[in-house]
Amino acid sequence: MTSGFVRSRFGGTAVTLLALFALSLAACGTNNQNNTGSTHVLTALGFVGGSFTQNMSPYSPNVNVGILSLVYENLEYVNGVTGQETPVLATGHQYSADNKSLTFNIRQGVQWSDGQPFSANDVAFTFNLLKQYPGADGSGLWQHLTSVTASDANTVVMTFKDVDTALLPFIEGTYIVPQHLFASVGDPTQYINAQPVGTGPMMLKSFNAQQITYVKNPKFWDASQVKVDELDYPAVNSNGSAILKLASHQADWAGVFDPSLNTAFVQKDPAHNHIYMVPVVPVMIIPNLTDPLLSQLPVRQAISAALDRQQMSVSGEAGLEQVASPTGLIPGQEAYLDPKYNGSLPTYGAADPTTADQILTQAGFTKGADGIYAKGGKKLSFKVTVPGDYSDYVADLQIASQSLKAAGIDLQLNEVSDTDFHNDRAMGNFQLLMSGGFFGPTPYYYFEPLLHSTHIGGANGTDWSQWKDATTDSLLNQYSATSDPAQQKQIIQQLSNIMATQLPVIPVLDAIQFFEYTTTNWTGWPTPQNPYAIGSAYSLAAGDNEQVILHLTPAS
Repeated sequence: MTSGFVRSRFGGTAVTLLALFALSLAACGTNNQNNTGSTHVLTALGFVGGSFTQNMSPYSPNVNVGILSLVYENLEYVNGVTGQETPVLATGHQYSADNKSLTFNIRQGVQWSDGQPFSANDVAFTFNLLKQYPGADGSGLWQHLTSVTASDANTVVMTFKDVDTALLPFIEGTYIVPQHLFASVGDPTQYINAQPVGTGPMMLKSFNAQQITYVKNPKFWDASQVKVDELDYPAVNSNGSAILKLASHQADWAGVFDPSLNTAFVQKDPAHNHIYMVPVVPVMIIPNLTDPLLSQLPVRQAISAALDRQQMSVSGEAGLEQVASPTGLIPGQEAYLDPKYNGSLPTYGAADPTTADQILTQAGFTKGADGIYAKGGKKLSFKVTVPGDYSDYVADLQIASQSLKAAGIDLQLNEVSDTDFHNDRAMGNFQLLMSGGFFGPTPYYYFEPLLHSTHIGGANGTDWSQWKDATTDSLLNQYSATSDPAQQKQIIQQLSNIMATQLPVIPVLDAIQFFEYTTTNWTGWPTPQNPYAIGSAYSLAAGDNEQVILHLTPAS
């Protein structure tokens, strides 16, 4: 399970958990390309649920697919893995010298799809709407903002009560709504918005319970770049049906996870059918550091050394998740590596029970008649908590149990309900557990909620291992106090070294976002060689889907 980057921290930056494994994607029932005429149709699988319920406000908690970034745009697109910024409704931004003021340069010549002019007033209105209706301020921006004003038609100035530059991606990702329409609708989280008016590349053509259809917005500020004439989002009720539609080329774009993707989709037409499982954040085995054994670094080192991560990748995850790096960094984040790695991301090697034995022996542990190490009468015997319905995690941990036993460590699975798992994780009611984490445009958004001691305990706690280290806290605080990318990079290097040497958590595999596409009708998709977006057909980093649409061209 992975989590997107969303604001939740009081006094800093963190994320709230989004169970993206629970996000299922749609399929279609119609031909996705009109080859007999000039209309180029793209079919996206963005929803599994049987039928749609109309919710077209970008601030609805159940907003329909296609609304975010295709109808309504944000200020700047920030790639959720690489951190690269792309101007959207803002063409740039500047911090003041003390980082307590932020100015956005607003794009000129933009129109709403109803022909009304867009300006900085719409931007200022949107942010102040979030202040008026805190339920819409999911990133908690107004915990830090003091004012947002349009100093002229092309400039927005934000002032802050404290310095927290890590807010920037959440500000850039805020979806802007038209003042001339939203000023009278009340709470935007409750507004159905049946006739959405946006600035994005697409506009609503029709809605029904089985399909949402969008068409190209002729008033889009970069309309010549949009080659998609029509975008269809049909609803289906199973991922299996979605995969069948993809394999039969009745759909172009999806985000479905199934262990059979290679055989049921890619191998049906290897020349056109592709999967790009985008690594975003490590899946971890998390030790409870209040446990007197797990608090000892040699024990964590031995567990890590003994894990058969390669087998977990191949068998537990059908080869779709790769072995993680001990640094906590993922492919695409090599710029944040300590120079000692020479720009090459280190990854864990094969299971090494011999090294695990050496570590434990040097730490004073001795192996008992049962083959399990112990010291002071306390055996290295642990329970690892996992949701019982996470079949891949269960398979991973069964492999882990076998490989740890070979190193003299007993590991027993504690399978629980999803609700109990989340409660136990937040409250520290476990010895070990397996979990995904958080991700964002830089590794900070993974490290901060996981390692800052202010996140220990409580229902919203995210420092699950209960790591409490003054150096770690200081580095995280320094990051959010500067807007200098070079300084932030040095801080991340130090944090990744803490991760690799101190093992506050134990990275295992790289969690992924699901992305499938065919080149039968469309080309220009994100690839590992050109990761300009995460690419999944459901909304991730604000503006992600828009970048895909702007890059696509008809195959013929």
